[in-house]
Amino acid sequence: MSIPHEFIGEYLNVGHLPSLTPLLANYSALFGIAGAIFLFWAWRQLHGAGTDRPAHRFSLPMVSALGIAGLFNPVVEMEQPGHFWNIYIYGLGDPTFGWRNMGTAIIKLGVIFLPLFIVLAWWLGMSVLRPQIVATLEGRPRWQQVIGDIFTLWVRRFSPLGCPVFGRGITVFGVIVALFAILYSPIFLMTEHGVELWSSAFVPAVFFASAIAGGAAFLWLMLPAASYLSATRESARADAHHIRWMWLGSLAAAVLWLLWHQYAWNYGTVELRRAFWTLDHPYWWLSWGWWFWGGAVVSAVLLISRRLRKNPWVVSVCAASALMGVFALRFAVLIAGQALPRSGAGYYWYVMPGGMLADLIYDWVLCVGLLAFVWVALPYSSVKPEEEKTPITHTNEEVASNG
Repeated sequence: MSIPHEFIGEYLNVGHLPSLTPLLANYSALFGIAGAIFLFWAWRQLHGAGTDRPAHRFSLPMVSALGIAGLFNPVVEMEQPGHFWNIYIYGLGDPTFGWRNMGTAIIKLGVIFLPLFIVLAWWLGMSVLRPQIVATLEGRPRWQQVIGDIFTLWVRRFSPLGCPVFGRGITVFGVIVALFAILYSPIFLMTEHGVELWSSAFVPAVFFASAIAGGAAFLWLMLPAASYLSATRESARADAHHIRWMWLGSLAAAVLWLLWHQYAWNYGTVELRRAFWTLDHPYWWLSWGWWFWGGAVVSAVLLISRRLRKNPWVVSVCAASALMGVFALRFAVLIAGQALPRSGAGYYWYVMPGGMLADLIYDWVLCVGLLAFVWVALPYSSVKPEEEKTPITHTNEEVASNG
């Protein structure tokens, strides 16, 4: 039976209405990639390795842009943005939304920590660029300095990375929030709906692995564009460890998927087997074709060879594959989990409307557009103050020749 999106909530076995749509898959993919990029940045920051490289300066604005585009999804899915903001603004003090019992639903934590994650990433990203920001705003008219300070969250006045102890503390807190951003949607699926396919520890595990691969892939594909649009003198490219994490993430996601599949067919309940039957048969093109082979195996196999890792065209193909797999995995799990009717007979075939497809595309266009604006607006191409203050030395021969 083919079921259009508009009537999916009337039929599918979801505990509460409205049912979940591919917008949640996009939401999960965007925040998963953002969280992974933050983890890469935090590893550099905490170890003090490579913090002077362009990739370190470009990473956190990417996190914020991905998060903003991700928040677009629940606003669209609710179809009442005013209701969304009412929950966020007034929910903390209104017991009708259950805020006094925070342990009952992870969605309440998401409403708080996901926007906080976006702001924190932007604040730390501006702190990384503080020398360039100070040099750019110095001598400007007062109104331009005020606008610049608001846009950069006043890092000229206080930089969170300026104090080593505070900087390490805020970075560790950011790591915790980044892990929450990656795991929020799979835990939400596990705990909120009672769908057999989603109620498994494999869901957050495979989502996390694919997010790591997707974060490294996003950096590989977007850093050259960042370098070009920002007119930096240094070429910004992903490092070798990003390629390694892309390979490890894809390999781990593929292995976890196979283990989950074997567990379901050998030890799973009848409902879980029925769910995997839909993944293996009517939705095989999505779960095996688009996600497993196209989104995981390509990167996991090609990047084994160190020689191929040095070929930028091969790595670019693997990055596009891994990035596609982040969404395809979530789309497959989300749709297959809702494809079984309450009666237990047959399955439903999901038909995505054109408007929702347009919203999914708009999300990524919004993300890239925000990044392009940030890369052009921020002073990436400014001369570093350290370079300006470098003393000029002359050899004895130069002094003698100049008299």
